[in-house]
Amino acid sequence: MPVSAISTHRLDCKTATILFGWTQGVPEILYFGSRLDDALDLDVFARSRTRPQGFATLDEIAPVSMQPETSRGFMGHPGLIAHRGGNTPSGWAGLFQYSTKTDFECGVMFSCEDTYRGLALEIECRLCPHSGVAVLKSRLKNEGEHDCVVDWMSAPVIPVPQALSQYLHFHGRWCAEFTIDRRAIPIGIVKAENRRGRTSHEAFPGTIMLTPTTDEESGRCLGLHLGWSGNHRMVMERLTTGECQLQMGVLHFSQEGDLPAGASMETPELFVAQSDNGLNEMSQSFHAYVRHNILRFPDKDKPRPVTVNTWEALYFDHDLNRLKALADAAAEVGGERYVLDDGWFRGRNDDTTSLGDWFPDEKKYPDGLHPIVDYVVDEKGMEFGLWVEPEMVNPDSELYRAHPDWVLKLDPYPRMTGRNQLVLDLTNTDVTDYLFERLGALLSEYRISYYKWDMNRELVLPGDRTGSAAVHRQTTELYRLIDRLRDAFPHVEIESCASGGGRIDYEILKRTHRFWTSDSNDSVERTRIQTGFSYFLPPEVMGSHIGPAWCHTSGRGFHPDFRALVAGYGHMGLELDLTKINAEDMDVFKQAVARYKADRGLWHSGDFHRILTVDADLLGAVVVSVDQTSARVVLMQIDRPRSVVPPSISVPGLDPERNYLVTLQTPPKIAKRASRAFDNPLMDGGFEMNGKLLATAGIQLPVLYAQTGIALALEAV
Repeated sequence: MPVSAISTHRLDCKTATILFGWTQGVPEILYFGSRLDDALDLDVFARSRTRPQGFATLDEIAPVSMQPETSRGFMGHPGLIAHRGGNTPSGWAGLFQYSTKTDFECGVMFSCEDTYRGLALEIECRLCPHSGVAVLKSRLKNEGEHDCVVDWMSAPVIPVPQALSQYLHFHGRWCAEFTIDRRAIPIGIVKAENRRGRTSHEAFPGTIMLTPTTDEESGRCLGLHLGWSGNHRMVMERLTTGECQLQMGVLHFSQEGDLPAGASMETPELFVAQSDNGLNEMSQSFHAYVRHNILRFPDKDKPRPVTVNTWEALYFDHDLNRLKALADAAAEVGGERYVLDDGWFRGRNDDTTSLGDWFPDEKKYPDGLHPIVDYVVDEKGMEFGLWVEPEMVNPDSELYRAHPDWVLKLDPYPRMTGRNQLVLDLTNTDVTDYLFERLGALLSEYRISYYKWDMNRELVLPGDRTGSAAVHRQTTELYRLIDRLRDAFPHVEIESCASGGGRIDYEILKRTHRFWTSDSNDSVERTRIQTGFSYFLPPEVMGSHIGPAWCHTSGRGFHPDFRALVAGYGHMGLELDLTKINAEDMDVFKQAVARYKADRGLWHSGDFHRILTVDADLLGAVVVSVDQTSARVVLMQIDRPRSVVPPSISVPGLDPERNYLVTLQTPPKIAKRASRAFDNPLMDGGFEMNGKLLATAGIQLPVLYAQTGIALALEAV
């Protein structure tokens, strides 16, 4: 940036500051980090950020602005790639000039004009006073006489400090969501794309930039998440100048970026959190933002209920007597919500038929759903929930036979099925009106307080009625459909499920209340998945279930204690045939449910910390109450320990001046099994220790067998 005529603007909250600077063009972010001194001379600071000019370069250094432009000599990936076809020969380049700045509560909007192309750009930035999370988005308006084509438009571009030379790459697959690789940022471009039509298991729209020495409790880091449930792209680029930029935005299919004269286009919101004190502090900022700004429960004071789901208990075998017996067992174990999963609607006996025909099956339910709903609600005192997959249709269904033109397709290409399904075209108002009527009719007739909203396949050749690509509009119309239902039935909670964790992001969370984190109830896989999930999302939206002894998605078996432990620190549920387990296992689950109910207020409001140890297969989580009087710890040994003597674990976040009583919550037998001897006060009623020592010297663990774990309680004395 040239030395002269630098304009600046700052946004502050209790923990963070964003400083913007500009001369003539699009502003850039000069600083985003811990709160700066109020007395700081912004002009001096801005000038101190002036970059040196090297040899063999242009005479003016192009900034990494919030919309980097080729026309200013920026040699990296542009933030906006747009053109006017043959209407304006120079329309592919363009040049935005700063116009105005509009202040609003906790935020600012910068307006810029591109007179060459007749485009107006607005960049909106907010800094949440409660969490320190920055929320940014851009809006582009076509003010010219001719249509414009936008091939790429990033949300406001974030410059990454050079010291943050590594990043966490979040990827995965079905039943292995939130897999994490820690990688060095290379010179050049790293691009991650999602073309699956939903947020996807494979490419979660988020990353974390960090230093080589950053860990959970120390070091600098910068986390970014794009709130968008459709196709997306991330571009990370380290230039030869050493500067690094991060772009995130919607990935457009052919013609999805068309911008007619007079029309506007807006990016999804980009959420950014920073920390100088490690990854846990960054996650706590994201969690605080979600809790304060995104989550909207019908009853904000209601604890997250223990959910019992019928799927892995009964699958498609719906028999009223069996369903009632399962409800009896669900109530006995402490269940508070009973969810009737797939198989309840007309003709649905397997996954090849009937999606779209949202009427209770007359053979299985001759009196409708009333008998099971009434039994669950009136006799057992539980809420009733229902599984639906509104966006899908089976070719073998009454709906498809009546309306074969209601699906996304691109004729004459094949209509490819996934799980024997096609995707309904939500850009067709006839489709969304039908879905609203059917889903609304169920909610009106039955006492349903919860929809498990599933989506079990990707979008392939997603053309609308005209054949135009429709992923972007399909996504926004999904939002409108859910908003419409929520407005009409505000008491209903919705779970976002997409073959498990295939649609997890902040934008869908604005409309829902829980994520089905994964279709895997394998406790080892779940431990890893839940660890990755926690970097961006708090435990109260993390659906976590006790599954059957033998996991059908992995072929592994687990002891009941371990299954209960792994499920107990998110939003707990059970998904197994409780009518067929023995009394000993039932007692284990009752105790786990009781522990969850006693501790959920803490897990769902406190400061969450991950525990990663020298043993990569020993993973854990800690929650500390806001007033630092209570803490809970869970530790999972997912494979054999790497050493004969296990490590001590530090408990972060406690008051260093207080003493805490540390006790086992899980049975001592679990901690004794793998140790020849463990003469430790933890095994005999617990011990008292200072918060500072608990954070430094820590707690000596017992030896743990593979696929076992323990839970600890800490209470201030």
